[in-house]
Amino acid sequence: MMSIMSLLNQIKEGSIVLPAIQRNFVWEEPRIEMLLDSIMRSYPIGIILLWETYDDIQYREFIKHYKADNKYAFSDNSNKKKLKVVLDGQQRLQSLYLALFGTLEGQYLYFDILSGFDSDNLSDRKYLFRFHKPEEAEKINYDALQKFKESDSEHGDPHTLPWLIKVQDLYSLNTAEKRKLRKETCEKLKLQEHADELIEANLARFDEVLTKDTNILKTSVVDEELPSESPMRKSESDVLEIFVRINRQGTPLNRSDLIFSMLKLKWKESAEALPEFVDKINEGNSFQLDTDFIIRCLYAVSDLGTKFDIDVLRKKTNMEKIKNNFSSCCQAVESAIDFVQQHCWCSDAKALGGTNTLVPFVYYLFYLPNHQVPNEDVVNVRKSLYVFGFTSPFSRYGDSRLAKFIREELKPLKEKGISSFPVKKSFWWSSYWVGINEYGERLLQMNPKLALQVVQRQQGGKAQYKPNSNEMDHIFPRSELRSKGYDEAMVNHFANFWLLSKGKNGNKSNKHPKKYFEDVPDGELKKALIDRNMLDYRKYKHFIEIRSKAILDQMQNAIEITNDDFILLTSNL
Repeated sequence: MMSIMSLLNQIKEGSIVLPAIQRNFVWEEPRIEMLLDSIMRSYPIGIILLWETYDDIQYREFIKHYKADNKYAFSDNSNKKKLKVVLDGQQRLQSLYLALFGTLEGQYLYFDILSGFDSDNLSDRKYLFRFHKPEEAEKINYDALQKFKESDSEHGDPHTLPWLIKVQDLYSLNTAEKRKLRKETCEKLKLQEHADELIEANLARFDEVLTKDTNILKTSVVDEELPSESPMRKSESDVLEIFVRINRQGTPLNRSDLIFSMLKLKWKESAEALPEFVDKINEGNSFQLDTDFIIRCLYAVSDLGTKFDIDVLRKKTNMEKIKNNFSSCCQAVESAIDFVQQHCWCSDAKALGGTNTLVPFVYYLFYLPNHQVPNEDVVNVRKSLYVFGFTSPFSRYGDSRLAKFIREELKPLKEKGISSFPVKKSFWWSSYWVGINEYGERLLQMNPKLALQVVQRQQGGKAQYKPNSNEMDHIFPRSELRSKGYDEAMVNHFANFWLLSKGKNGNKSNKHPKKYFEDVPDGELKKALIDRNMLDYRKYKHFIEIRSKAILDQMQNAIEITNDDFILLTSNL
């Protein structure tokens, strides 16, 4: 176990070095300053991976005085002395080395010894570090001193008072010198006793985190203390592979994973509650909701947007909103799923254009009494769901469009206590985003599966036996239609699709539709609006005309969308 200063001293001595395969130093001032803030808070800053070797490898030492045009000097370990080579953690170690022993573009790192106050937003810096040239730091302190001299009374609160000390000087102070620094600072700035206590605490913490705490920066050493000639030692090829896997082939966490990790850290119950709810809500349907969806809904109902913004959770008040809204949000999700299945006859999120389509309805239900759609608004909510389902406006640009619809249409209604869903605005936004201005073939062609689920009365629910799960396929085979000169619009017309089980579909191939449908009962064909007498390539165009009109009529009767809904787009909006 090594402290930060133990590592840095080994760098200073030249026993910890960088292999030639390492990239250049790239961290900039703000990131280094934030690193020091994290260390002062005793936040873990990761693991340093070293390789202990006696091999004659090419390496370079850490830079003490960094400039953008630095030229790197490489050495060979021809004497085969023991080296520790950095495989992972170069940027952190180089940053710390510059902060404690060197300069960055001619600037030293300074610590404001009067910082250290808590903020509501955890992402705000608590301990203030800044890179300055000596004359800049002296000017800041001089200006502060003049300001304090003009004051008629002592400063009881040092919260806004800057007083910069060079980090390198601070580290070299002994106990007596630290005591003298505290006394002189308080006298110069007319600070009261509690400010002296703050400075003392900051100086003690500075020493503790750098020289004693071994948990902030962990170190792992490959081949540590193995004899130099041990056959168990890794070769340079092995180490290169380790380096490549660390830097290129790892599996990075996506943003929602990071948010879930933060939720688990700050709200322990979520580690079990979220996965349990996801398992529960997916029973008996094919919505395939996941933690991403629940987190997005939690953000939405908490008025935190719909984007996976991890910084949102750094603020304590936002975290409390998420925690407090979890139970009601889950109830709203349950109610949304019930409504879609019971009143919209669908159990498949893919058929609705993805789970994002459901988010506005979860938001709407979250703020309703008992999280239930009023009877008088069932038709309007169903219309809105279907127009979103057909046009899929939230499948692309999901974050911006979802946030806009919720912010501009749903939130104002919630704030006014209005319990109806903005159906007119749902049609308006769908038209604006996607360009559909009437009920007809273009609308259904955007999502044939959704239309067929309603027509064939198949909700798309989860099948217990996988071969029985439904999928959509062509009635007249594509290859045959293409060979007969039909264009892609006619080949893939929504009226040339139907829903059937995977097991049945697996036997289709390019069979003539008459042959393929010969064992399908008349009742099933009737339900799918398929006329057996029309299953003839010579009648294909007429088949599409007749069936598309039948599907449009049946869909219109079921979901009650008419051209009047689109005509309203141009009036009073």
